[in-house]
Parts: sequence; structure tokens; C-alpha cells
Amino acid sequence: MTQSPKLHPLRKWRKAKGWTLEQCANAVGTSRHVWSDWERGRRRPNNNFMPKVRELTGGEVSADDFFPSFGAAA
Repeated sequence: MTQSPKLHPLRKWRKAKGWTLEQCANAVGTSRHVWSDWERGRRRPNNNFMPKVRELTGGEVSADDFFPSFGAAA
């Protein structure tokens, strides 16, 4: 039995809302490529974008989703 990879909370949120990468990226003022990298864990939103992501998602996605707490199991 194969387990599907765990989706990043940002991608889960986007899929649940039915938004495209482009719509999300435009909403926070970044590119589709950068948003995709956030969803894949290749990049993290910087201090300029994290508040915009939190606001767009109504707080469903926060910095904790990108920066796990110290001592948390990976």
C-alpha cells in the first residue's frame, strides 16, 4: 500500500478554495512560480509576503506552516 505525499497546508487551502496558482499569486503580489515553490516547500514567504498569505487564507495558513517550532519532529 502506497501512501500519498502529504500536501502542504498552503496547497490544501488553495485546492479547497478552487483557486489557481496564478489567482493566489496575484492576490499576494508574487509570481505563480514563487507561489508554487511555497507549496512545494522549496521556498518560504519572506516578511513582506507572510502577512499577505495569512490574510488571504483567513489565518488558515500561518508562519508556523513554513517555520516549524524548534524541537518539533520533522
